Amino acid sequence: MLTLFIESMNESLDILIVEDESIISEMIRIMLEDLGHNVTGIAHNKARALELIQRGGINLAVVDINLEGGIEGIELAEELKKERIPFMFLTSYADRQTLDQAKKSLPGAYVLKPFTEDELYTGLEMTIMHASKVMDTTLNIKDGHRSQILDPEDILYIKADNIYIEIYTNDRKVVSRQTLSTALEKLPVDTFIRVHRSFAVNRRKISALSRSSLQIGSTTIPISRSYREEFRRIMDLI
Repeated sequence: MLTLFIESMNESLDILIVEDESIISEMIRIMLEDLGHNVTGIAHNKARALELIQRGGINLAVVDINLEGGIEGIELAEELKKERIPFMFLTSYADRQTLDQAKKSLPGAYVLKPFTEDELYTGLEMTIMHASKVMDTTLNIKDGHRSQILDPEDILYIKADNIYIEIYTNDRKVVSRQTLSTALEKLPVDTFIRVHRSFAVNRRKISALSRSSLQIGSTTIPISRSYREEFRRIMDLI
């Protein structure tokens, strides 16, 4: 899974262009390179775009809505969302129906043709800003050689196991090589509470509580003596 967190527009991006008209795609390439970015690929249809996406190395996509006579660009947007690749739309269509369909895929920007380099730059800025806000609410976890994107609200609890942690959600377990303390630094302090040397929990997922343990779903998690007082204090304040 490809992920992105962009801190500054001063960074050079690796951008995919999806545009079925060769003259326009070349114009976009020149504009993007003038703005200091790299064009890693140009696709004239959805199938070719998917091939390039699977190769990886793409930070952002500039996508024409109308590809080969249809609105394949909107269909492609759903694949980009799955891969966590920010994207913006370019289109000749300003009608309400097309705009309503495009909005559902949550593009970073919607730029009408013909456009100038300044308008393309503005679209990139908006897309990056949108992507940054999305990434601010998620957790990027390295699971082996892959990156996993987790919504903190989906996490039930985290278990430390030597130099690894195991992150549990309702439907999966993600293993990452880092300490529990490091993971907690990336999570909301008002939601995640350490209750044991080896456990931290999402307080919103606690279903039952006793003096020495708590319940999350069918899992019983110990509350150690050294963390008990602080845990009780936090829970009393909530």
